[in-house]
Amino acid sequence: MRVQPLFTLILITLLTYSCNDLIEYSPYEGRAQEGSRNMNVSAIKKLSEQSTDTFKPFTMAIIGDSHTYYDDFIDQIYALNSLDSIDMVIHMGDITLSGIYREFLWYRDIIKPLKHPLITVIGNHDCLSNGEFMYRDMFGNTNFFFTYNNCLLVFFDDITWERNTKDPDFEWIDSTISTPDSYTYKFVFAHIPPWDEQFSMGNGMLYNYLLDKSNVTYSIHGHIHKFYHDKHYADIYGDVNYLACGDSQDREIVLVRVKKQDIDVEVIRY
Repeated sequence: MRVQPLFTLILITLLTYSCNDLIEYSPYEGRAQEGSRNMNVSAIKKLSEQSTDTFKPFTMAIIGDSHTYYDDFIDQIYALNSLDSIDMVIHMGDITLSGIYREFLWYRDIIKPLKHPLITVIGNHDCLSNGEFMYRDMFGNTNFFFTYNNCLLVFFDDITWERNTKDPDFEWIDSTISTPDSYTYKFVFAHIPPWDEQFSMGNGMLYNYLLDKSNVTYSIHGHIHKFYHDKHYADIYGDVNYLACGDSQDREIVLVRVKKQDIDVEVIRY
């Protein structure tokens, strides 16, 4: 009776099914684990439950480009947890460096202690390797929107180089923001700002034009690894405010306080 080979086979089978975090079939895996799927969808559902049909002031915390700055990112999560006044956290993308499976799981593990709803935008580094498939499985669609306290929040996937495509989906963003002006404010979130080299000059101007004609109040970005706050195209045309956050190594959080009469932007350093 060959007991030893049978025992070995049973042991291997048990380890395979019970040690998902220990066994990684490939660094280019494109599937999220159970409990790590549709995280943006879950956060939006939670925010929708506390949203109101009429305007009510709220505060967004903007961070981005955590890449592999894991120690700094952990500190950033603790700093966010010390801020009781914020309603949501928006990560502006580049949660990975190479878009590989393990980097997405490290991000998931680091954000677990966060006590605020978190929305994660896709970045250009997140589209490397099988990263886009991993992002979709873990967070949901790359283009999406929702309303919060009578404000429109639109999340736009503007990654082109890593996909070898020429243009972002301008038709989608145009149709999404071309809504009645009954919203108190409209915000667009996208990883890459339109003046970056990954945008052609024409695409940058088109992006600004679409947002301006639909009365978008703020266009918020990451990617440039430094704080920026200005009306970038004001000398040409348009009244869109542009805001970008630094990376996790900068050890700062950008707070956007949305009030009835105006919007305050403050950089919190920790």
